[in-house]
Amino acid sequence: MRKKYIPAFITLIAAAITSIINVYNKVDVSTGLRRLLLVIVIFYIVGLIAKAIINKAFSEKPKKEEPEEEQEDEIKQE
Repeated sequence: MRKKYIPAFITLIAAAITSIINVYNKVDVSTGLRRLLLVIVIFYIVGLIAKAIINKAFSEKPKKEEPEEEQEDEIKQE
């Protein structure tokens, strides 16, 4: 999965669950829509945080270069 779709995916799952719960509990439409809007905003922010954590975890770390002293020692030994 592409990393840019993570916030949208998390938001859509949360919105679907909220909608199903609202229909099951027979919540008034205006109350249900307010809840849905709140859930969408909160879980979009959660998705952005999750995306940042995943990007940081899978980013490649640059390799450290050998110090100059070790390189000079290798040249002298040859």
